[in-house]
Amino acid sequence: MAITYDVISADSHVVEPHDLWQIYTVERFRDRGPRLVREETTDRLICEGARLPPIGLLAGCMRAHDEVRAKGRWEQDVYPGGYDPEIRMEALARDGVDAEVLYPTIAMQLYPIRDTEFQWALFEAYNTWLSEFVAQKPARFFGIAMLSPDDLDHALREIARARHIGLSGVMIPVIRGEGIQYWDRSYDVLWQAAVDNNLPVSLHAATSRDPDKTWEVKSAALSVLQTVEIEHVILELIFAGVFDRFPDLKIVSAENDVGWAGHMLERGDYWFFRNRKLLKDIQCTKPPSEYFHDNVRATFMRDRTGVLAREIIGVQSMMWGNDFPHHVSTWPDSKKLLDEHFADQPKSVRDAIVAGNVRDLYGF
Repeated sequence: MAITYDVISADSHVVEPHDLWQIYTVERFRDRGPRLVREETTDRLICEGARLPPIGLLAGCMRAHDEVRAKGRWEQDVYPGGYDPEIRMEALARDGVDAEVLYPTIAMQLYPIRDTEFQWALFEAYNTWLSEFVAQKPARFFGIAMLSPDDLDHALREIARARHIGLSGVMIPVIRGEGIQYWDRSYDVLWQAAVDNNLPVSLHAATSRDPDKTWEVKSAALSVLQTVEIEHVILELIFAGVFDRFPDLKIVSAENDVGWAGHMLERGDYWFFRNRKLLKDIQCTKPPSEYFHDNVRATFMRDRTGVLAREIIGVQSMMWGNDFPHHVSTWPDSKKLLDEHFADQPKSVRDAIVAGNVRDLYGF
């Protein structure tokens, strides 16, 4: 029986089993990888070179607002649907979601690790495990592989492997940190490999090579303003002419919402027309909005502003996601939220944003 894709979450998450890296990592790195330790008041995940998220937040959407907490015990507080696809199907049904694009949870915080060989071993272990997870429900789950931006030769091999093992996209950190930035031509080999393998490249919120700019909430203001990072990266890619060189490249801004894009594009287009002869770093040939509409896709959870600005942002560039099972997820009330967000919008707009655009991007 054919599956009907009425609602697809373009941004959901697995919660990796705590022993994943003891099973899938090559033996010489296993004792350094993520693992669970049990303390008097909480369980905790530790890993050499990385600060991992607290147990209580791994599947925090299961708690009400006044019950959100960091501490927890694995068996009591981590939803098994995070790592068991059969159990997960029950949660999808409750939320009215037909399929998901899956990002990591624990593994997203491994980007600050400085030992590149060690980091790659952890990423490869995760990618292998994820491929096995999605293979159990291939019409429901579409996995995103992790890449390190520091070893491009290795990244090219892993892009090819990701495609071979059935994954649907790749991801690199939003915040590159020190070193050569994404707009530099050194990364052209990465973009070409992504295009050749038909894999979109995701930049997910709270991913950073800089250990001081990871998942940890420093303040309410910084949390609200974190979209500045993705705006910076996208504008650099556009102005540096990356999409002129790779017109088929697709970049996904994941879980950064999308309302900011309306003002960014309006301002960016003006800057292009007014100052392109003054600023030497404007190497693109078209206004930024055209590249955004053609080459960028952005996911959001709660963003009525983005829906109202859809004509500027571009309906084709917008994709909804529920962020399940994280503590800011729209689960289990996604249908109510979508009804509210799209109450005054044409059905064609809703259908494109909650399903059609994701299908087109990943080939559902």
